[in-house]
Amino acid sequence: MTKRRYHFAALLILGTWLLSACGSGSETATTPPDGGTAETPTVTVSPTEPPASPTTPEPTPSEPTVTPEASPDTTTASPLTIDGERVVEISVPAPGLDIVYAVAGNALYRREGNEEWVKMSEGATEAHILTDPTHPDVIYRGDHAPCARGGDPVPFERSTDGGATWETVPAAENIRPLVIDPLNTSRLYGESCQLAISIDSGETWELSSPVAGFDVTSLGLVATQLYGIFTSEGGTSRVVALDVSTPTSPVTGPALLEFWGGGVLLATVDKVIVGEPHGVHISSDNGETWEFSRVGLEEVTLSVNALTQPIPQEEQGRGFGIFALAVDPRQPERIFAGTIRGLYRSDDNGATWQRVPEVDEVKVRTLAFARGGSLLYATTDEGAIVLTNP
Repeated sequence: MTKRRYHFAALLILGTWLLSACGSGSETATTPPDGGTAETPTVTVSPTEPPASPTTPEPTPSEPTVTPEASPDTTTASPLTIDGERVVEISVPAPGLDIVYAVAGNALYRREGNEEWVKMSEGATEAHILTDPTHPDVIYRGDHAPCARGGDPVPFERSTDGGATWETVPAAENIRPLVIDPLNTSRLYGESCQLAISIDSGETWELSSPVAGFDVTSLGLVATQLYGIFTSEGGTSRVVALDVSTPTSPVTGPALLEFWGGGVLLATVDKVIVGEPHGVHISSDNGETWEFSRVGLEEVTLSVNALTQPIPQEEQGRGFGIFALAVDPRQPERIFAGTIRGLYRSDDNGATWQRVPEVDEVKVRTLAFARGGSLLYATTDEGAIVLTNP
């Protein structure tokens, strides 16, 4: 793995992979070359600390007819279905819990351990779901239209009974919740193109633009350090760390990394990982230095950083990108990456990668560990699947 130290000016800030959803703003970095197909990843952020055992609600809805989850022992895993509907979204409160929420059709389901899926409510939307890691009965869901194009407002909703009932939070439209502070779960971090912060469980939100002209596209939190990818309308992405000791007044630090195109970020207690069109960067010193690798990822990443070099002719016109990241809670050196064409795994802390054959060569949008790390849920363009983590 090649060791690289990135030095950036204090005004630079972390970015994420977002060509279609970036807001307006001046482009200050090198204009990226034409060629290639870039898409904005859906972000998955894993809680950094396993919560205590929760109190399980007593849902009243009837149990559905459930199609068992796909067996990961087969050559290719089949999409997970419930009541004959494909699961399109998964939310796991924390890897240490044995609770999983799923959206299938227009309904929200919940599963505990090896029990059957229980239908909690109907009227589920395609909005992003975020579950409290210490109080898994508390669920948030919300989203927004693409930043550059706009669209109809999307309500922000909250449930405190495991999704059985929902309330719409007034004056909180167009917010996509991304991170809950596991040490103080009343603090939520999200994005509405701008950075969105709530200190009262989503009741009210403060919006800010830590990097002028750049939209928030991915977030990760460790203690009081909030890492983010910020992406400009022109496609330049910057990774920045913000001190959120006082959440409503975040202090923006210098840029730690810069690249072209969208990206995804995952922060854990011992490392920060960034996946972007060129490959994967990993820092074990809070972004001071980075290790970079694309060994084994050549088919799904670019051979150059398109911010500084033109995309080779033979790579133009094909899709590329990394959209989701997950670290095995039992073996931190094992990292999974959801890409434009399939799921990849590294067993050596990101130095080398190999494709996971159980997953077809489709876009993997989100990843989440459950059952202490023994199960890995992935949502793809063809639906959700569940794999046994060896």
